[in-house]
Amino acid sequence: MAERMHGGAPIQHFPLSVPGFQGLNTEREGSLLGPEWATLLTNAAIDDANRVSARKGWSDQTTTPNGAAFVSGIEFEKRSGSTELILTTATTVARSTNDGVSFSDVTGTASFTDGNWFFVNFHDRVVGVQDGKAPIVYTGTSFSHLTDVNAPTGGAGCAFAGRMWIADSDGTTMKYSALLDETDWTTADSGSWNFSNVWQGTDTIQAIVPHNGALVVFGKRNIIFLTDGAGSTLGIDPTTAYVADIVSGVGCISQESVQNVDGDLWFISETGLMSLGRLVQERSNPMDNLSKNVQSALLADLNEPTFDITDLRSAYSSTDRFYLLSLPRASGSDEVGKTWVFDTRGRLQDGSARCLGNWTGLVPTVLIPRANLTLLSANRANTGELFQYATQKDNLASYTLQYRSGWTDLGVPRLKMLKRISGVFFTNAATIVSYKWAFNFDETYNTRVQVFSEIGEGDTWDIGLWGTANWGGGTETLREAKAVPSGHGQYIKFGIDVSIDGNEFSLQQLELYTKLGRIG
Repeated sequence: MAERMHGGAPIQHFPLSVPGFQGLNTEREGSLLGPEWATLLTNAAIDDANRVSARKGWSDQTTTPNGAAFVSGIEFEKRSGSTELILTTATTVARSTNDGVSFSDVTGTASFTDGNWFFVNFHDRVVGVQDGKAPIVYTGTSFSHLTDVNAPTGGAGCAFAGRMWIADSDGTTMKYSALLDETDWTTADSGSWNFSNVWQGTDTIQAIVPHNGALVVFGKRNIIFLTDGAGSTLGIDPTTAYVADIVSGVGCISQESVQNVDGDLWFISETGLMSLGRLVQERSNPMDNLSKNVQSALLADLNEPTFDITDLRSAYSSTDRFYLLSLPRASGSDEVGKTWVFDTRGRLQDGSARCLGNWTGLVPTVLIPRANLTLLSANRANTGELFQYATQKDNLASYTLQYRSGWTDLGVPRLKMLKRISGVFFTNAATIVSYKWAFNFDETYNTRVQVFSEIGEGDTWDIGLWGTANWGGGTETLREAKAVPSGHGQYIKFGIDVSIDGNEFSLQQLELYTKLGRIG
């Protein structure tokens, strides 16, 4: 569509509806990409209208901090229906019975110098496992180590079919406890499996997870399915269980990465984010995974030399429909590293999950999805505080939503003189928006910064520059803003930075107006 501005040469109009809605694509960021992709997404989510939006923020729930940073944790779900929060520091265990407002010490006789315990709920108890340590058990008062000399000492485990199933120190043996007794690893009702002759090649147990009535044992490069074929509501009988299937060539790098996502298991392998259901059904190439559009960048973070795999954390939020992967790296009192976010609402045409980029502000060492569907987190930078994913601020501080398109010629291989950028946004409060644009594969961005007034204070975007917004009326939340850019080139990359300080924000549409020049 062409128009004339101020009586001059015709101006070409390029409307770009819901830009970036397919998520981040760093694999093709150096080539031409359609406007449906992003090459940078920071602090982003996807709203119910399928638009790129600002994520929620983290709200501090703690009035009386614990005094030492939290390392791992779980929500203890009691048979009575009540819950407690159980969290470790480097050397202690804390409990909160008031949703993280305050904490008490429940370390008991448990002794350790590494707080990276993996916890599971079992028969009105909490059991923690860690490589090289006897499991620790909490019965409602304090923690203690298991004293059975045959108790396993591996770092992977689960509760299933009325038993605890835990890897042993050799990495190839999985032991199971007596029925409903996590302390008994010796009597005839307990037992073990050794997978050294089952693996394809050499492997070690990384995760043990129940799924669809079977027990799934993950190695680094193998996945083994155990079942008894009976389909009992109580789960499998270990005395009649057998290996029902093996998937080789792909496995899991950490039990902390495994999440049940709408009946499927998502987990991190050596090649990226995987779907167990897809692997089993299609026997697909492990490289053809959920994270393939960001695979190189994700693997670079996983293989970063200062990243310790025992610090990896993940969570699935059924409320906000995302899989969250935290890769923290400690640097003094600061928390560095990356938090990766993947949308779980459906798959893209290429079978991948939509990646929502990275979040800044908090790279959790603790993620606790709760039974009430809220999500709690903590990190090393705080001295024993819990945060809830809830509001549009990070503990009263603002943060920035960033979006960048890929390089595009807008379907017209000609020189373009950029004359105007227009955006339609969903927002409910005063908002600072920075338009960004660059030309011809040079990532030197031009910027126009604008301030959007409060709803009800009038609906102008800097009247002196733009004139009155088209979405008026005081109560409407779809607002239009226009900026006057400059510069020219055949290829354009554009985007926005938006300050989030209590305000909701979604990107509905961007429009570019250019004057066309010679053929490129």
